[in-house]
Amino acid sequence: MSRIIRTESPARGRGKLLASVREALAPFDAPGLPPDARDRLAFVGLVLRELEHSTEQTAQAWERRGYWVKVDQFRREWAWVGQGAQAVLEPLLGKDLEASMAAARALRPRLPSVATSISRHRSTPWIGAYARLTTNTGSLRRE
Repeated sequence: MSRIIRTESPARGRGKLLASVREALAPFDAPGLPPDARDRLAFVGLVLRELEHSTEQTAQAWERRGYWVKVDQFRREWAWVGQGAQAVLEPLLGKDLEASMAAARALRPRLPSVATSISRHRSTPWIGAYARLTTNTGSLRRE
């Protein structure tokens, strides 16, 4: 069996995930709820969980190399991800869309402000995210 070579760095993957969160939250700027609000909020929560997992993997790799100060700083910088996921998902699972939406809006300052590409605007990765969340898969990957 051959080796799996990853051409994309974890940092770049985290950047793409943050950009997708920004895009999913875009309709919440307008008054009222978008028709797919539950899916969008579930997607945001699931992406934040994925980011938390990614940051922990990076931190563990640095710990193995003995970069203790760097690991502590990195974990402090990314601690908001786990807290944000919990803040978005708990009210969502409790059927409180307004509280979940407020928690998602509070994430805005942490998200990249760079405009996304046109091809990305046609993508809708959040479709079915609420169903995946409530069926205990809790994963972004579609099965």
